[in-house]
Amino acid sequence: MLRLAIRFLSGSYHATAWGRHVDEGDVEWPPSPWRLCRTFLATGFARLGWTAVPPEGQTLIERLAASPPVYHLPPTSTGHTRHDTPHYKNVAAKELDAFAFVGRGGDAVLGITWDVEPTAAERALFEALVDRLSYLGRAESWPRRSRRSCRSTCLRAAPRSVLLARDMNALRCSRR
Repeated sequence: MLRLAIRFLSGSYHATAWGRHVDEGDVEWPPSPWRLCRTFLATGFARLGWTAVPPEGQTLIERLAASPPVYHLPPTSTGHTRHDTPHYKNVAAKELDAFAFVGRGGDAVLGITWDVEPTAAERALFEALVDRLSYLGRAESWPRRSRRSCRSTCLRAAPRSVLLARDMNALRCSRR
């Protein structure tokens, strides 16, 4: 089993849902399985110096993609800011920055669990990727990650806050 616990230093998570424009105000919460896999791949290239995905990286990503994660969600609300960008060629753009506010307290932890049994090489790579993960969502999200067991922090969440990845599409459709 692989577990990941993430705190957002600013208390907010910024990510635009797939197929949506950033100014529509739709926040992808929790992060989709696709975004998580992409984050691990990007971390490998940016932080581990990959020029190609190593064999254990490919099998790790394949395992994660084949096993929908279980999310342990902190209490969350959505919010946004609206502001104008500076004039460029006498045109000002109005910007909408939507986010999920997850808080900064002790319970403000996003827990993600994959029910997979990695090889020793895959586990070592997962740990190296998590130790170097510095980006999830847009740049305004500042993740502090931990590969330590979520049990003491994120698994204390009430059962209603556990969301299976297959339920995410229904959740997104119900918010529109």
